[in-house]
Amino acid sequence: MEFYDVVSRRHMVRSFLDAPVSSESIERILNAARRGPSAGYSQGVEFVVITDPDVRSKLSPPPEVLATKGVRNFIEEAPVVVLVCVSAEIYKSRYREGDKARARDGADDDDLWFVPYWHTDAGAAMMLILLAAVDEGLSAGVAGVMRADGQARMQRALGMPDTHIAIALIAIGHAAADARNVRSSANTRKRRPLDEIVHRNRW
Repeated sequence: MEFYDVVSRRHMVRSFLDAPVSSESIERILNAARRGPSAGYSQGVEFVVITDPDVRSKLSPPPEVLATKGVRNFIEEAPVVVLVCVSAEIYKSRYREGDKARARDGADDDDLWFVPYWHTDAGAAMMLILLAAVDEGLSAGVAGVMRADGQARMQRALGMPDTHIAIALIAIGHAAADARNVRSSANTRKRRPLDEIVHRNRW
């Protein structure tokens, strides 16, 4: 598939068929994700692949909470879920190494990491997962890990250490027929045109 075809076909899917996804496809998707950019080549982005239905059922808020918000539990529904997580300390430790002294230039961590590039790298890895899924003929949707209780839920369900931050869960599978009808912000908001978001030479 041509690159721009992959990009144009990518959209968030929140309804999946009860159909398996090959382990080979998932390995190729993850291999693509690990090739994302990494500040200082710190490589602090990590992934947890969840295929066990019992474990997947523990990843989302309780059903009664989802029901009050009118949210579908597509994380439990999808055959494969990938948790993208990252360790800030891996980045900070990397930039304490000798070859990064010039980059630090005497800055403390608060100043050096005013922009937390571990989040940037995690976002790049997430996009590679979403695009690679399309290239595999699959669909994917993202659920953010919200608030402190979301982090605690990942730690309980997956044994994620508290040295890592859970960024998002990515559901991967085959889109169901009603996928386009599932409530989504994309159904109520239009994509901003290029001339609204691009500033040339100055703001």
